[in-house]
Amino acid sequence: MKFTDYKFWYIKRNDDGFMTEAAVRFYDGEYQIIEGKEVYKRIKRLSVLNGELNHLADKDGNIGYTHEANEKDAVIFLPRHFGKIKTDDELRDFLNKEIAKDKGRKLIKEQELK
Repeated sequence: MKFTDYKFWYIKRNDDGFMTEAAVRFYDGEYQIIEGKEVYKRIKRLSVLNGELNHLADKDGNIGYTHEANEKDAVIFLPRHFGKIKTDDELRDFLNKEIAKDKGRKLIKEQELK
């Protein structure tokens, strides 16, 4: 089982505080025992272009993405994907459900909502 985490690159909001766009980076990693403690360590950044994030496609099979200056890509999510949300926790809840769509991946415990 692969462990997956994500990091917000940026979030745009309208004047009412609702999110209008969110760019997110996704990573695969593993848990290692370091000095007697279990620690998550990122192994690689996932790419839309390599087909590693196909489970994030919308119902039409599209995945929005943008290139960063370092030639890596970040996934773009819009209200048509996540609905009307305002908080980072609502976005995390949406992303956690998206990761769960891929049965070969597991969300890291540090990003699970309490």
